[in-house]
Amino acid sequence: MRKLGLVGLLVTLVVLGLVCAPFSYAKYPEKPITVFVGFPAGGPTDVIARGILPIVQEKLGVGIGIQNVPGAASAIAAKQVLSRPADGYTLMFGSEAMSTWQVMGTADMSPYVEFVPIRIVAEAIPVLAVPPNSPFKSAEEFIKYAKENPGKLKISTAGPATVPHVSGLLLQKYLGCKFTFVPYRGGKPAVTAAMGGHVDATIEMVQSMVEAHKSGLIRILASFTNEPVEGLDVPPIGKLFPELSSQLPYGPYFGLFAPRGVPKEVIEVLTKAMDEAAKDQRWLSYCKKFFLVPVNYSGREAYEYVKNWTAKCAWLLYDTGVAKNSPEKFGIKRPQ
Repeated sequence: MRKLGLVGLLVTLVVLGLVCAPFSYAKYPEKPITVFVGFPAGGPTDVIARGILPIVQEKLGVGIGIQNVPGAASAIAAKQVLSRPADGYTLMFGSEAMSTWQVMGTADMSPYVEFVPIRIVAEAIPVLAVPPNSPFKSAEEFIKYAKENPGKLKISTAGPATVPHVSGLLLQKYLGCKFTFVPYRGGKPAVTAAMGGHVDATIEMVQSMVEAHKSGLIRILASFTNEPVEGLDVPPIGKLFPELSSQLPYGPYFGLFAPRGVPKEVIEVLTKAMDEAAKDQRWLSYCKKFFLVPVNYSGREAYEYVKNWTAKCAWLLYDTGVAKNSPEKFGIKRPQ
């Protein structure tokens, strides 16, 4: 009788909500989410994150706060994300910089091993730009001077092994010129340095300086593409220098990542919200405004995309002598 009484009491308590059932993510999310961005506010990764995350916020029904923690090619931000509980309330809005961590010796982390790529939402287009009062009126003039004066021209970049840096290395390798690269902590300060004439040029994503270009605060000479960029009246560098065409386009990816270990149910909720946001007309208009290429990779496709991009990037850095660590050390196979 006593056992039956205890069972009855427990049933009553559960019904009344006084005894908690095993924890469930069925109601996720129930509180605000923090998304880390590993670059300064105003840089390409930050601009893209602030374009899509407000829409994702609407889909989820909770607030999403963006926390900028620049440094170490976004590895500092990533480590903070991994140091917190893998419960879906701390995420990372990352970029191709994550694919350089291991070969560059920045951090022994992988964007598809320690993290789960939830959705890759966009690719960006790098461009070569000079200060408004620069003597160079074209990319041809700029490259000709660089060939005749090795190392004299200074190019600001978002940091070592970033897409802007690698784009400059491609110019060196395939066009036979040499530059002095000046690394900054992100795209925004790199562009600001060029606008102020502190360097001779910068290579950065077009969306981070298109408005400055239109306003005459900086002058874009060429895009790192083989075809003209719609809405941008500058020549594609692959047309100007055909020897570069096989390496183009070379641009970064951007997307939302969760730390490995986040429950499957949470990943599914986040994926659904990101999928819906990526189809939203506001996001598509945002991409057009900032010359972003919208892409649609989630689930297994996102994993394979990031894995393949990492392999391409890692081997390119290693083959050009920028990365000291062989990709083989981390099980990264050379792309076909």
